Amino acid sequence: MKKGFVLFSALVLMTSVSQAQQAMYETARSIRSLGMGGVYIPIVKDTDALFYNPAALGRLDGMDIQLINVGLGANITDPEKISALTEIDPSDPTTFNALFGEKYWFGGAGKVAVAVPYFGVGYFTDYSVELELHNPAFPEFQTYFLNDSGFVVGGAVAILPNTYLGMNFKKIVRWGGTVQDLGLDAIVGGGTSMEAIGNSFDSKGTGYGLDLALTTELPFPLKPTFAIVWQNVGDVAFTKTAGTEAPPHIHQNLSIGAGMDLDLPGLDIAVGAEARHLTDYDVQLGKKLHIGAEISLPILDFRAGYSQGYLSYGVGVNLLVFRLDAVSYTEELGVYPGQTADNRYLIGLSIDLSFDANFNFQDNNGKRRKLKQRR
Repeated sequence: MKKGFVLFSALVLMTSVSQAQQAMYETARSIRSLGMGGVYIPIVKDTDALFYNPAALGRLDGMDIQLINVGLGANITDPEKISALTEIDPSDPTTFNALFGEKYWFGGAGKVAVAVPYFGVGYFTDYSVELELHNPAFPEFQTYFLNDSGFVVGGAVAILPNTYLGMNFKKIVRWGGTVQDLGLDAIVGGGTSMEAIGNSFDSKGTGYGLDLALTTELPFPLKPTFAIVWQNVGDVAFTKTAGTEAPPHIHQNLSIGAGMDLDLPGLDIAVGAEARHLTDYDVQLGKKLHIGAEISLPILDFRAGYSQGYLSYGVGVNLLVFRLDAVSYTEELGVYPGQTADNRYLIGLSIDLSFDANFNFQDNNGKRRKLKQRR
């Protein structure tokens, strides 16, 4: 009986962890935001407003075109651990014994968008794969695969001076979103690529989402900004298009945030704080809090933050229309901060074209100066 109780408790804990992860899921996340501890909704002012805070489209001045924004990530940096995964020989136990207990995560994302004052359109795709080898008697990878791709159309209107109301409509195609046990042959034979692993997951579906947002900038020194964003109002449910069942739905996400900027000659400092997933009452408050800051120099951006109980660090390099970003952050996979930390690393490349209100071209540094003048 005692053994059964322990087994039951373990199953309950695993279910709670899975539900907590699903509830905190977010699409189209920015590397810049992750470097700042996840803070973004009160300070975003470019095409990312389309994905994070549509009300901020009212703060644009001119046209912003994101030709490409791609990122790749993993929770491992040791080449030996990566090679150990790719060199598995299912007939030789010595090649995979060391993998037991190791959790692998790989992620990839891409975005394109065009935004003008009060309006924007965009497309995004996110891939996520998690692998963990278990069951020594009959080794299998406990595998989680998810791909979300979607089109976004958003707009904003001014309802008061420096106060904007925004709305987004999204069509999302979801692939996967569940956990499956895959044999060693399935992982090795597919070359561990995300798409090859995804072919083992047949559940696909289409859903539609709505975001609402309100942003206001107060007429005080440092111009503090407050934002309320309600993403995926009422959850996003999916209609099955392939497989045996529809993918799991996306939970709604109610967020509030505040931020401000300090402009000095050759230096820009942005700070902010957010509380997200406020309607997820079963998620502890510590997992909902995000604090961060960014220091911008003419070419370099330095970021740091505090998210879900852990520190994050990021850096950005601006080269004309090209921008390189990197971040080290921690994702809490458990129910409460400090339970199951997963350290992750992301790098990204983006190409942005920006034009002011008179359609004069500006590089990334000129774009930031333009934003400073509007603050």
